[in-house]
Amino acid sequence: MVEESKKACSNMKTSEPISDDSKVFLRRIIGIVPCIGFIIGIVIGTGIFVSPKGILRGVNGSVGLAFIIWIVCAVLSLFGGLCYTELAAMFSKSGGEFTYIKEAFGPTLAYLRVWTVLMILSPADMAIQALTVATYLTTPFLGQCTETPYWTVRLIALCVVSLIIFVNSTSVPLTSHLQVLMTAAKTVGLLIIIITGFVNLLQGNTSNFDQPFQVKDFDFNLLPSAFYAGMFAYSGWDNITCITEEIKKPEKTITKAMIISLVLVTVIYLLTNVAYLTAMTPSDILGSDVVAADFAEATLGQFSWMIWLFVALSAAGSLNGGAFARGRMYFVASREGLLPEVISMVHIGWKTPLPSMAFSLPLTVIMLLSGNLWELLTFSSFIDTAFIVVTLCAIPYFRWKRPDQPRPFKVPLVFCFIFIVVSLFILIMTFYTDFLQAFIGVGVTLFGLIFYYFGVQWKTKPIALKRTIKNSNDFLQKLFMSIPQEVKTY
Repeated sequence: MVEESKKACSNMKTSEPISDDSKVFLRRIIGIVPCIGFIIGIVIGTGIFVSPKGILRGVNGSVGLAFIIWIVCAVLSLFGGLCYTELAAMFSKSGGEFTYIKEAFGPTLAYLRVWTVLMILSPADMAIQALTVATYLTTPFLGQCTETPYWTVRLIALCVVSLIIFVNSTSVPLTSHLQVLMTAAKTVGLLIIIITGFVNLLQGNTSNFDQPFQVKDFDFNLLPSAFYAGMFAYSGWDNITCITEEIKKPEKTITKAMIISLVLVTVIYLLTNVAYLTAMTPSDILGSDVVAADFAEATLGQFSWMIWLFVALSAAGSLNGGAFARGRMYFVASREGLLPEVISMVHIGWKTPLPSMAFSLPLTVIMLLSGNLWELLTFSSFIDTAFIVVTLCAIPYFRWKRPDQPRPFKVPLVFCFIFIVVSLFILIMTFYTDFLQAFIGVGVTLFGLIFYYFGVQWKTKPIALKRTIKNSNDFLQKLFMSIPQEVKTY
């Protein structure tokens, strides 16, 4: 009876091959509109609500120089985005910077990139975005003069992070639709600010634009902080390359989405800054920790709560998109053998990289319960900029080493060199003006070499340790109901 059943199953397999729909792998289901929503949704996070203060401080309160910094950072971001587009068109793999660095410079440097994202940048960023959501949801009810309860905010932030991870773990289409919805909501919020500013301009509130380049005792030591604040506001465009394997016709879609998104973001940012300055002086902005909320209080009165809600949605959209992208970086790093094997597996029912998404939750929770996260992001911004420079160096390297490799999109090399030179200037100035933060960033990055050696390079592990690793992997695979991809997606 058993033999007959086996034979019947065998005949069924040969005569009725399994369709792709029944196989476990990540689908290409993300089109141009979700891609645009994805990029805008990540880029317009909390940056436009906090960076105006950082940029003004970095240029000693000069309105004209602040707008120049906004424009320069926008152009640099577009150059960087187009460079990443060429790399995404060359390689069909997901993983973003990890993939490109590994292809160009080997696994050690690629591991250090995923190490910094996994251990510092991603959990800290997710924790900050979640805390922003919690703070902006609770403050309108408690009032700005009332101190928000510490653990209340963190409990709400924990619920937000858990919900985002759950959605990302269970459905790619739902995650994509949610990102588009949040992007639309935050755009509406910024349009309210822009329209209010336009009304203020018509009423003659233009005094803050008189003598825009007047500044006393300009301090060049503060200039790198202005660029960091500007680049932070535009950051996130690189995440689209982390999901290449799930995008329809990525060689065309990513290019269009990158250009459209960054142009729209730039226009929105410039108009929003103009709006801020119609109701707030540079001194007001420098003294504010919540620029958009203070603007709303001054102009919208009893309807100011809408801006608090839109800022919360903005942070939630950035959190959702960042979680989606970084989970794919861990997924690919595991598939390449640089992280535990289970992280590269896909849930058999939901067809999502559930293990890689769940893997990011514990560190984020730890960050939520820790102290001042903004100090952590200060030196992690230095690390992030350094690895972007390393990634862009791959473009001239590939032009030299692989001249015949197909390039569906080819960026002018001058764009790449401009981005690299300006970024190196910022990094050097950071070493000069804030050596300790830069030193900590380099130290944390190099600390990952210890884990790289023991986890990847050490091939002669004791049998007992190998057995423990295998048993742990098997347990987690069963827990997450996941298996390796059954279809190659790159």
